[in-house]
Amino acid sequence: MQAKYVGEAVERLLEDEQIQGVQLAWELNVSEQLVSHYKNNRRKMQPEIAEHSIKRMDNPFYIMEILHKFSDYCSPPVFRGRSVEEHRLAFEEVTITEAYEAIETLEEVSFVKSPKLVTKEERQRIKDTIGELLDIEAWARNLAAILCSEYQISWKEAYKTRIPNWKAKGWME
Repeated sequence: MQAKYVGEAVERLLEDEQIQGVQLAWELNVSEQLVSHYKNNRRKMQPEIAEHSIKRMDNPFYIMEILHKFSDYCSPPVFRGRSVEEHRLAFEEVTITEAYEAIETLEEVSFVKSPKLVTKEERQRIKDTIGELLDIEAWARNLAAILCSEYQISWKEAYKTRIPNWKAKGWME
């Protein structure tokens, strides 16, 4: 795994948690200068430090951004684009809309046919369905992050408390 630039994630973490670079340096067991380099994208964060930082910090936006970068973009990013209204009500509305779109797409596509026998058009429809599912995953994760942040609920505890339910339903071992 390669080192990554994490300036935006570190800057937002310092702002959200209202801490100084010296405190983050202490938490991560690195120098204050290195934290400054991370924040200003002058140095890339090493994977070991990223992993350690996820274990030490409980900020949903920071964790999401680090996971996004260090998973080779196979985890949803924090949505902060130009067309994103960063308010829980806006995120709720978009999440619901995306969920309905995903449901509609799932109702329209059939997975009965063997993957080896699908046509080029059916394969494209399946790719579109995957896209819709990834959209809902990303919006739902961002909404959960906003709710945890605004209502001061631990991101890690939110996940940990779901695990017994997922196990009870047989969704995981």
